[in-house]
Amino acid sequence: MTGFTDGGTRTTTRPDQPLACVIINPSKRRATTTVRGVLERELREAGYAGPVWLETSMSETGTMQARLALAAGARLVVAAGGDGTVRSVAAGVAGTEARMGIIPLGTANLAARNLGVPVGAPRAAARVAAHGVDLPADLAWVRTEAWTALDVGPGRTESAETTGEADTLGGDTATNAPFPDGSHPSTDPTGAADTTTSPRLSAEAARAVRTIQRATRKPRQWARPTLGDEHACMVVAGIGFDAGLVASTRPALKARVGWGAYALAAMENLGSPRMDLVLSLLDETGQRRVERLRARNLLVANGGRLPAGITLLPEARTDDGLLDIAAIDTVAGLAGWSSLARQVLPPYAARYSEPSRSLGRVVLRRGGDVAVQLSAPALVEVDGDLLAPTQSMRVRIDPGGPPASGSARSSRACPVRGGG
Repeated sequence: MTGFTDGGTRTTTRPDQPLACVIINPSKRRATTTVRGVLERELREAGYAGPVWLETSMSETGTMQARLALAAGARLVVAAGGDGTVRSVAAGVAGTEARMGIIPLGTANLAARNLGVPVGAPRAAARVAAHGVDLPADLAWVRTEAWTALDVGPGRTESAETTGEADTLGGDTATNAPFPDGSHPSTDPTGAADTTTSPRLSAEAARAVRTIQRATRKPRQWARPTLGDEHACMVVAGIGFDAGLVASTRPALKARVGWGAYALAAMENLGSPRMDLVLSLLDETGQRRVERLRARNLLVANGGRLPAGITLLPEARTDDGLLDIAAIDTVAGLAGWSSLARQVLPPYAARYSEPSRSLGRVVLRRGGDVAVQLSAPALVEVDGDLLAPTQSMRVRIDPGGPPASGSARSSRACPVRGGG
C-alpha cells in the first residue's frame, strides 16, 4: 500500500500494518509541526503505517476527508482540530469498522472532555489516539428548518402553536398547560385560536428578530448540514442563550484568551429573551412525552462536561443511547443568573434547586428522540457551529454500541479512542 504524508512524501507500508490517517484543521494555531511530529511518532510506535495527512477547508470540514481515508483503507482516523472538525470526521467514520482518535486543538474541546481525552496536552492526547481504549460513542443528528424574516411581519407570527404543528409532536397533552411560572400560553396549540392579531406574540417575535440581528451583525456563513439535511453532533445542540453566546464570541479574542472569550460573550447575552416552546421526546420507557416550557436556553446533549470543571448534566453519557435535555431559565435579572451560577459552577455543580422555588431554574429531561417547536425564531448552535435561525429542531441519537460478532454496524455511530 502506498500513502502520503504532509509535504507529499511518498511512504511504502507493509501489508500487515494498519493504515492511520490524520485529518487536521490547519487554521488552528495549535496545529504546529511539533504536534504533528508527536502524533506521527506515537502512531508508528503503535504499529500503524503512515500516517496519511489530510487538511480540512472552509467548504470541506472533515466528512469528505474521512471518507477518502476509509477508501484508502485507513483503520484509524484521527481528527485534529476543534469540535467542528471532530463532529465532521465522526460523521464520515460512523457506521464503519474504523476507529477514531481525537487531538483537541480547539477552544472548548467538548468531545475530548467527555471522552476522557487529555486537553491541553498534545503528547498525552496523541498517546490516547494511538494506544487508547475503544469507547462506543453515540452520535446525535440535528435537523432544523431555516427561518427567514418573511416568516414574521407586523401583527403576524407563525409557530407550532399557531399552525397546529404541536399536535404532530405527540398528541394533545400540551394543549393549554401553563408554563412553569404559572402563566398561560397566549395561543391554543391545536390551532383553534386566531393569532393574527396577537400583540404579545408579535412583540415576542419582534424581540427575537432583534436579538438575532444583534448577534449576527457581521456577515457569517451558517454551518451546512453534514449529511443530507442533518448536522452531526457529538456533544450538544443549544437554542437561545447558548447559541447567542457562540454568535457573540469574537474570534480574535478567542485566539488570544481561549475559553475566557466565551465568558465575556456570556456576559453580553445575559439579557437574552425567554423562549416559549413545546418540547416533545420519547422517554426512557418509549412513551411520547409533550410539555410546554419557558426557558432562556435549551440544551440537547450527548455529554455533560464543559470547560472550567463544569458538569452541567451529571447523568449524561456519550454511550447510553439517550439524549439529555436541560431547559434553563432565569427571572429577576442578575439575581436569577446569580442563583443559576450557584447551582452550576464548581464546587456545587449540578446541584439543582426545585424550579418552582428558585430564581435560576433548570428542568432536566431524558429521551431518545427530541423535537422542539418555538413560538419565535432563535439561533441554534451544534458543537460550537452556528446554524441559521429556526423555529423548530429535531434531534435523534444513533447508539454507539459495538456491532455483534460477524455483523455489520447498522447505525451511524462510531467507536472513539478515549481515556478509558
